[in-house]
Order: sequence, then structure tokens, then C-alpha cells
Amino acid sequence: MIDALVVRALGAEFNETIAGGRVQNIFFLAPRVVGLEIYAQRERRYLLASAETQNPRLLLVTEKLRSAAVPLTPFLLLLKKYAQGAFINRVLVAPRERSLRFEFDSREQGVATLVAELMSQRTNFILLDAGGIILDALYRVPATLQRARVLEPRARYVPPPPQGKADPLTLDAPELETLLERASGATLAERLTQTVAGTSPLLARELAFRVSGDQHARFNPIQCAPLTAELRRLWREPAAPSLAWHASQAIAVAAFALTHLPNVEKVSSMSAALEQFFGAEESYEAVKVPLRAQVDAARARLRRKVASLRREIMPLDEIEKLKLRGEMILGYQYALTPGQTRLRAEVNETLTLEIALDPALTPVENAKRYFDQYKRARDAQARVPEYLAAAENELAFADQTLNDLDAAESRADIDQVAEQARDAGLLPEIKSRGGGRAPRSEPRAFTARDGTAILVGRNARQNDALTFERAKADDVWLHARGYAGSHVVILSNGADISQATLEYAASLAAYFSQARAEGAVDVIYTARRNVHRVRGAGAHPGLVTTREEQVIRVRPAPPTD
Repeated sequence: MIDALVVRALGAEFNETIAGGRVQNIFFLAPRVVGLEIYAQRERRYLLASAETQNPRLLLVTEKLRSAAVPLTPFLLLLKKYAQGAFINRVLVAPRERSLRFEFDSREQGVATLVAELMSQRTNFILLDAGGIILDALYRVPATLQRARVLEPRARYVPPPPQGKADPLTLDAPELETLLERASGATLAERLTQTVAGTSPLLARELAFRVSGDQHARFNPIQCAPLTAELRRLWREPAAPSLAWHASQAIAVAAFALTHLPNVEKVSSMSAALEQFFGAEESYEAVKVPLRAQVDAARARLRRKVASLRREIMPLDEIEKLKLRGEMILGYQYALTPGQTRLRAEVNETLTLEIALDPALTPVENAKRYFDQYKRARDAQARVPEYLAAAENELAFADQTLNDLDAAESRADIDQVAEQARDAGLLPEIKSRGGGRAPRSEPRAFTARDGTAILVGRNARQNDALTFERAKADDVWLHARGYAGSHVVILSNGADISQATLEYAASLAAYFSQARAEGAVDVIYTARRNVHRVRGAGAHPGLVTTREEQVIRVRPAPPTD
């Protein structure tokens, strides 16, 4: 979501607002999320830096940050040592890259630099001393993993290698034409991302639209002159932050005017745009931590309950053998001697039972002990499966709740997850803010390359509403197989969908599930009419069964917009 133009805009904003300010406090919001309280220009400002894989980001937030109970790693402790109480001399931006440097000047520790590399799932924060030597990194990279670029204490910091792409500020039309001719890709936007430095897929689609009127236009050499002009203008002019909306949901954020998307809003600053886009999730990570711990504890109790119930269910042949052991003891009782501990009883030509005896009991008492075990096992066989199914449903809902909490992007999202968890008995002590029910939000909305609309549920209740209220019977329904996650619906209404659209929707289903960190995930898909709610005890919204499903294997991938 954060491209090189966004980083350039953030650098300019930070130099105008927090450069020269003093770091009053540092907050540890999550293991990979930190916040800084900075007093600058007679105002307290809050800088958030997140290296979480799902939504890495860096911005000034409007709400005061709060620390959470997270383990303090050596990196976090060093950051507090070198940054707290220090002044921010300046913020430097690497040209056409997603990397910023915050230069701290502390009376006690001297000069240190925090490098923020905002490289999607490779986002990292590295703390350097005055000589450019690494003090520590949030994610350490030893020489055994990457010899050319070691990110460990005492190693010299080496920036990410250059992309080997053309600089948009020095590129002329003939050179661009040559590069685009050599590039692969069906559309102009795809070729631009391959050839021009700092060009994200979103920027490439915007450029294609500006020179052709179609964001998915094919490459045409006559486009090169206006393209070079647009590139220079975008990189030289001040940022123009904007948001694109769909059904009250921000679907794209940029440092330039988004003309290829409808419902676009100009925003006053880059941080304000990012805060609206991410829903201020960064300010509320501290809220997630205790909720996650409580749901995890409830989930552990349910796992123990499920395991206990499974142990109570005995195979039918073993249940019958309990009864048979009692009968054999009665049949052999006159042959038993006082203090005998085992009986070898021949039931028939093919079955001989080794029966344990309690020497303190009479044969009749030993037989009764087995008959009692038989009755308990027989009763459990009749009643426990229902209890087990209910407990398994509760456990599946706890898994879903944890996934929903991890994916929550706003305080409203968190409140909805807390509400559904409270209603399910997972968070009995949590109450909604304001005493009422959390407002109902809209599903995430995405558009495939061919224009097909795709909706993704945000939580269990929304999954249920999306699947059974909004989707039509012939729409295509998807879900990560074997994992808690979002329901995904391709709004096809029975029309044929392309393989590319199916793969894109499947990658979203994998990404918005507990399998988002896996290398490849099986995703099931079927017509919505083949999806049915789970009924019975322990059933909760969003739990479903399917039939006639097919499977596609994809890599989890974040949305391209």
C-alpha cells in the first residue's frame, strides 16, 4: 500500500512537522509496532511505525498511543535508549525508494539513525550508530541467510540493492519506449512497474489512465511522450494525498490525485490519508493485545474440553468387550483363587481375553466393575458425540475470532470482534464502547483486473451476512481450506469468470485467513448455493458446510490496490 511516492510525501511531512522536535516517550504497542511521542512546534505529535506483515506503515496518528504488555526485545530496548529524550535532526528519504532515515541526537548517547525500510512483507527497522554500524534490527538477517546484506549488530549497514530500473526524473521518451518494448506484460501498467523506478501497480494504472483513458490499456509507443511528462510532474510537484472509496470503505490511498477510480477524496496530509485508509488500526494495537490473550485462553480451555470428550468416546467393539469381561469373570468365578490379578478367558476359538482383576474385590465385585464401565461407555457413546460436535464448533469459532482480531483494521472492527466474542462466551468481561452494539461495517471490496467485483468478510458475523444475505446463489464462494478466515465472494451471478479473477480471489481468501504466512494455501470454491450454515449446539455465525467444492492452490497475496 505504501509506495515510493507515499514515502517521499511522508518525508516532506515529517520534516515540516517533527524535525527539530524532542522524543518525549516511546511506546511498545506490539512486538513489531512502536510509537514515538514527539514534542515539536509547541505541539505533541504521535509517530507510529509498524513492521507487521499484513499492513506495514509509518505515519503520524491523531490519537494518543498507549503501550501494551509486549516482550521487550534487545532492539526495542536499544531504540528506547538512543531515541527517548533525543532530538530529531532531520528525516532523509532514499530517492525513488521506500526507505526513510530518522536522525536522532541525544546528549547522553550522541547521534543515532533509525532506518525504516517499508518493503511490504520485508519491512524492517534498523538502528545505526553515528558511523553507520548496526546496533540492532527488528528482524535480524545473518550472513547464513543473506551474505550480501547482513542485518545484525556490529555489521555495517548496506541499503537495499537498487532496483535496476530507470529514474523517472531523467528518463526521456525514446528511452522509455525502448524499455517498454522490451518489457513483458499484457498491459501498459504491467510494463511500467517492471521498468520505471518507484512505480507501484497503483501508480502504473493511474499513469496508464492519464495517457489513454483506460487503466488496463495496452502499450502503444505514442504514449511515451505524455508518460515521461506525467512522471516528471508527479515526482517534482508537491504531494496531493487522496483516498478512493467504495461503499464507505477506503480501497486505495495515494500521494497523488487518483483519477482512474471513482469516489476520490483529497486529504490534507499523507498521514491523515493513511490513517483513514488503515482505519487507525495502529492506534488500537494495544487494545488487541489483552483481547487476544483472553480469546487465546478461552480457546485453550475449549481445546482441553474437546480432547477430554474425544477420550470419552470408545469404539463400539471395545465397549462390548467391557461387558464381555464382566460376563467372563462370572463364568469363571468358581475357578478364581483369592488374590488373583489376571484371568485368561477363552471366549471362542478366535478370541481370548486377558482380564485384569482387583485382588481386593470378590469375583462378583470385579464383574460389576466392568459392567459399570460398560454402562458409562455405552451412555457416552450416545450423548458425547453431540457434546463433542458443539465443543468443536465453539473451538472453530474461537479460531475464527482470533483471525478476525488479527485482521481488524479499525476500532469499529475491533469492537465488532469483541462483541461477537462476548456473545459467544469467549470474552464475558468485555463490553462494547458506549454500552451499545458495535456498528455494522461493510465487507472489504476489491476489483479484479477484468472489472469483476470481489467482496471479503471482515469477521464472523459479516461472513455470515455476506454469504447468506448479500451473495446470490450463482456467485462464487471461496475460503481457505482447513483454516479460519474470511468468506470471499466473486459477484459473478453465474457468469463465467476468468482464471486470473479466480486466482486473485483465492489469493485474497488465503491472505485474509490464518494461513496468510504460508507459502501456498489450498482454497476451496463453489457456487454460493452449495454453502450452508452449521446448525445445532455450539454453532455460531460464519460456520458453514459446503458441497461440490473444487480446490485451487495459491500464494497468499495482499490486495493489489
